[in-house]
Amino acid sequence: MRYSPVAARINLLSSFETVLVRLDEFCAEVRRDFALPAWVSLTAAELAENLDMRFKAIQIYRALWYEDSRDGRETLTCPGIVGASPDTLVAAHACNMAKDDFKAAVLAIKALGQLDKKNVMADLHQRWETVAVAMRRMGAARLNLKQAYRHIPLLEQRPIKIGFTWSRQGRAIQRTSVAAARRLLEQRVETPQIRLEMQRLAEVGNDELLARVRSVCPHLRANIVFADLGGSRVSRRLMQAPLPILVPLNVGNQLPDFVAVASEPPVGPRLRRADVRIEDVPFLPSIRVHRYRDFCRSGNCGT
Repeated sequence: MRYSPVAARINLLSSFETVLVRLDEFCAEVRRDFALPAWVSLTAAELAENLDMRFKAIQIYRALWYEDSRDGRETLTCPGIVGASPDTLVAAHACNMAKDDFKAAVLAIKALGQLDKKNVMADLHQRWETVAVAMRRMGAARLNLKQAYRHIPLLEQRPIKIGFTWSRQGRAIQRTSVAAARRLLEQRVETPQIRLEMQRLAEVGNDELLARVRSVCPHLRANIVFADLGGSRVSRRLMQAPLPILVPLNVGNQLPDFVAVASEPPVGPRLRRADVRIEDVPFLPSIRVHRYRDFCRSGNCGT
């Protein structure tokens, strides 16, 4: 459905307000489940201050805002398993539906013209300026759409085991042309840096291939193992788990078996490939474009 700018604005503000309401309702239910067990990965500082794990889970569920100290492309991730009552699972489903509606409203805004889109998004931030100010006081900057969109992971059946795995950080390399790079630069607000990069690009032959490099942040996966009532057969499910997973439990139930993992991905030295074909330093930093090394600029090399 295509909205007029006015209708899109109303829909965006309304859907975001619904997300906040549903999130409040969901977190209230999580708090009421205090008698159920929960495990959430804690940092050394959080362990030292004996931070309540269920409280941290609520903080992570509520995290819809960028933190000033984090990469703008990065989203907060926290391994965890949280015991949940039926009411909490219902509230989580309602919250996820509200997130989907908000995402649809944002996509409708993006379908508008550039000026309409800019005005509506500015209106969103002004409307929730009191919330944004409070977030900035706590080190947050602006709304993180990925964190606002992502679902609260939940299970309808208690598994027997959950295994967490951090993926490795990497990068995706996509070939691009000089003309395509020029179009990307032209879409940016003109600044001295953009003018410098346009000048730099003008000195490159139009037939030269360039490489656009996108960092792929580490992400957390959960390998979940279920058993049938008799325990004779098992099934597995792999799911993304950027947030603590809700597991249906009753009072007296224990969490499924799991091995605790760190709240941040392991950091280790990355081996450098001997056949790296692109230059280390970005040629056009604002759009993350690199040149290929001399021996590959003819297009005879792969990425």
